[in-house]
Amino acid sequence: MKTAEVSAGMRKLLPLVMATCLLAGCDDLTRFEQERYECGPNPDGLVEINFRDFDKGAKTLVTFSDKTVTMSIIESSDARFTLTTPGLIVRVDRGSGTIRLTHGTRYRNVRCTKSNFRM
Repeated sequence: MKTAEVSAGMRKLLPLVMATCLLAGCDDLTRFEQERYECGPNPDGLVEINFRDFDKGAKTLVTFSDKTVTMSIIESSDARFTLTTPGLIVRVDRGSGTIRLTHGTRYRNVRCTKSNFRM
């Protein structure tokens, strides 16, 4: 009699355990992902870069102390992003959070803090 009760209990519990295992293994069930780089005071006035789309050709917002610029992603990899707009190239090192701003032949590295958000 006890064996039958245990078997019935296991049959009820098995679908719940399987569903939990499947959901725990699904890391790609996100509605959106955001990667933000917040920068301290710097001579170029870079405040933050906010990525919501990580694909090549996507647009992202780059905020300076006096303006906000929409820039195109021309290179996207696990290691870095490269953004461009007329007169400015921005390279983002995703590992260290270092951002290189290039104006013509002049460049400056800015140390920023990276934060990720997933929902």
